[in-house]
Amino acid sequence: MMKQILLFIALIGLSTVQINAQNDPAADKLLNKVTQKLNSYKNIYAEFKYSLVNKKAGVTQQTKGNVTIQGNKFHAGYMGIEDIFDGQKRYQIIHENEEINVTSHKDEDEFTPNKIFSFYKKGYTKKMDIKQNVKGHIIRYVKLIPRNSHSSEKHILLGIDMKTLNIHNAIIIEKNGSVINLDITRFQTNKVLPAKLFQFDKSKYSDYYINDLD
Repeated sequence: MMKQILLFIALIGLSTVQINAQNDPAADKLLNKVTQKLNSYKNIYAEFKYSLVNKKAGVTQQTKGNVTIQGNKFHAGYMGIEDIFDGQKRYQIIHENEEINVTSHKDEDEFTPNKIFSFYKKGYTKKMDIKQNVKGHIIRYVKLIPRNSHSSEKHILLGIDMKTLNIHNAIIIEKNGSVINLDITRFQTNKVLPAKLFQFDKSKYSDYYINDLD
């Protein structure tokens, strides 16, 4: 279920077959600025809208979600799942099934919601692409081409707001014909967060089945 909603993040997976290509220096420079800006925030809260369309397969999916990130901790909500990482343990609370999956989250290559704004850092060749005016915002796209030849993605267009240097959206073109759009609909930083936001309170889920996957 995690994989269904977060395909837009590019599913970080390593392969023995890699495509070697050089990055566009201008694209590297822009994304370095984006990274510096994101790293300057104490915390990030974002809401997003996600859609997947595959006309050939007759598939259309839409959903919304949100994530709060502070350091390596996160608290996210999407598709009826509440996803919490307290720095040591990850708790995926599936409310529909009244089930909680618990893991230690030790795999650095595993996608987690706190990588929403950092997935582009590795695994891609970066090229500058088109510039658009979106409702008065100048959005510059960087084309991310997977180095992994077995990747399901053909390429990703990562939109950067040139005024704020924040990520505006991402468009994922997959080899199977799917087009995935991720739009950041709300972006806030340096919020005063509830003290227990990143803590899992077992007492709230006494009727849930807890599945320890370690």
